[in-house]
Amino acid sequence: MKPLIELSIEQYESLLKHASEDSPLYFRLKNAVKPQPNTVAVLCDLDEAKMLLQVAKHFCPDAVPEIEKEIRLARQVLDSGNLSRSIRR
Repeated sequence: MKPLIELSIEQYESLLKHASEDSPLYFRLKNAVKPQPNTVAVLCDLDEAKMLLQVAKHFCPDAVPEIEKEIRLARQVLDSGNLSRSIRR
C-alpha cells in the first residue's frame, strides 16, 4: 500500500518550497491532487513518505502527525501482507 498523505494548502506549499527540485519528493508533490478546496493529497511510496517526513520535521512540523499516521498505516498493511505470505508457505 502506498501512503496517501492529505495536507492543507499551507502545508503543501511549505513542503514544496523546501523540497529540492531534482528530488523524487518534489516530483511527487508537483503531481499531487486537490480532492477538496483546502486539501492536497500526495500519493507516494514509503521511501518518499519518509523523505517528506524529514522535510516536514524541519520546515512544517504541523504536517508531521498526518505523515507519520500514513506511514504507520502503510507499514501495517505491508506487514500483514508479509505475514499472510509466510503463513501460506
